Amino acid sequence: MSGARDTDNERARESRARFEAQVQPLLPRLHRLCLTLCRDKQEAEDLLQDALVRAYLHQGDYQQRGSFFGWLCGIVRNQFIETRRSVARRRSLLDSVLEGASSVLGSLFTGGAEVRDPEAQVCSSQEAELMLRCLHALPEKFRLVVLLCDVEELGYDEVSAALGIPVGTVKSRHFRGRAQLGAAFKEQLAQPAHPVSAGGRP
Repeated sequence: MSGARDTDNERARESRARFEAQVQPLLPRLHRLCLTLCRDKQEAEDLLQDALVRAYLHQGDYQQRGSFFGWLCGIVRNQFIETRRSVARRRSLLDSVLEGASSVLGSLFTGGAEVRDPEAQVCSSQEAELMLRCLHALPEKFRLVVLLCDVEELGYDEVSAALGIPVGTVKSRHFRGRAQLGAAFKEQLAQPAHPVSAGGRP
């Protein structure tokens, strides 16, 4: 009896070690995804923890038809939806995005040129902030698709599996989301700046 228990415990340890080895390299990307879904950092960390527990308990369901990261994204999304329903409130996607997401998106419309001098760095920072505001303004159904496709660089099939929507819908939302994002970004860039004086007034 004791021998059987020891064998089961050893198998459990090996299973956990394999799972942790697979997940460890993906944690930064998963954390970023959780931040896109949650209102603040603590909620994101709770979501990630809950999703990893669920993934570990259901790791046998992974059929290796797509990427392991895409499968985990689907679990994170489903866990978020369940949590959101349980507290009976609707949260806005992408209220928090890790630093760098906006600059990655910005490169889609600025050509990804390198910043070489302090003045250019200031302009780049301002454009990144502007891009992030434009991203927040996108309809919810487009935001996550743009993030997963253009920041996380997932393929359409992977995004489809992660979000539970048809590939055709992913392609349509990606195209329309990028078009809206680009148009909004260019429109904002064309608007005159409003400098602020030392006294805090324009």
